[in-house]
Formats: sequence, C-alpha cells, structure tokens
Amino acid sequence: MHKSIKKLIAWTLEILNMDSPEARELIFRTGMAESGYRAIEQHGGGPAVGYFQVEPATINDTIANYVTYRQEIQTKLWSLGFDDKDSVLRVMGSIPLQVAFCRLKYRRDRYALPSCGDLEAQGKYWKRVYNTYKGKGTVKHFMDANS
Repeated sequence: MHKSIKKLIAWTLEILNMDSPEARELIFRTGMAESGYRAIEQHGGGPAVGYFQVEPATINDTIANYVTYRQEIQTKLWSLGFDDKDSVLRVMGSIPLQVAFCRLKYRRDRYALPSCGDLEAQGKYWKRVYNTYKGKGTVKHFMDANS
C-alpha cells in the first residue's frame, strides 16, 4: 500500500508543480504520523479527515487566503475534483486532494522543507507547521511513526 501512496503523492505533486524529493518524503511521513494510512476520519469524533488528517478549517483557510489569489493552483485543485460546495467530503474521499492540502499547508510556510533523510528535522517541521503547538502530536511521535 505504501508504494501506491507514494505514487499518488508524486503524481499529485507533479500536477501541482510543487514536486521535490523533500516534499514527497515529508508528505509521505506526514501521513504516517497523522494516521498511518489507516483512517479517513479522525478518531474520537474530531473534525480532521483523510490520511493526512486535514481539518475543515485548514481547507477553508487555504482556499480563502491562499488559493483564491493563485488561479493556477485553483484550476489544478478543481481538476483534481475539488469543489468548495462539499469540500470536506471531497477531501476525505480523494487521496490526491488530501496530498494537495497537505502540500499547500507546508507551502505556505516561509522556510524551506527539511532535507531528505533528516527525520528529526522533518519531525520538528511537521510539529511546527502541520500539527502546530496546539496539536497533541510530538516530534517523538513523528519519528516513531516513521522508523
């Protein structure tokens, strides 16, 4: 299954024109930390959806404050099947859209993605940007999920 997920990650990043070895690795490892590729809805009834546990607020904020100002990205998201009328269900049901929103979350950060193979740096980056200081995840969790 992980080989298939990695193919979908690469394919989606190529479509978005946001592909790099660093992005592929960080996004794959984000999925490992967030759900282990075993859940499309957050355990315990939380709002996050998909393997990358994207929250509806993140989807809405990304569209309103980033994608709206970048027509090329908007066109590509809609070509992947996104529609803001039922955005949460579309993201939950589409691995490419999950990948896209995960990548866009990282893309909005001003710092470069960590180097490939640097698991600790990736864990720190994930915690700061993706899981945030409010999240329950830890750098240790990220590293354990990816070792």
